Amino acid sequence: MELTTITYYQVSYVEGFLAVVRYTAYNPDGLPEAICEDFYRDDPDDFCRLEEDVEKALLNGIDTSIMSAYEQDYFPVITAFLQL
Repeated sequence: MELTTITYYQVSYVEGFLAVVRYTAYNPDGLPEAICEDFYRDDPDDFCRLEEDVEKALLNGIDTSIMSAYEQDYFPVITAFLQL
């Protein structure tokens, strides 16, 4: 079984941004195969998109690093994964 990691960093607030997330997928040899970052606006649509994207990534074996000015418990789906 492969381990998938989630990390959460609380950072300084930047006007208009909810979070920045870096997604990292690895090949079978354990080397990074793809890395991408996504920026999420501080609005309801991107809040939902953030939670859905993080859940989808983690369930598919993609490591996730989240940076947001909000406390982690502001995000129920993310918090559930952090507490596993």
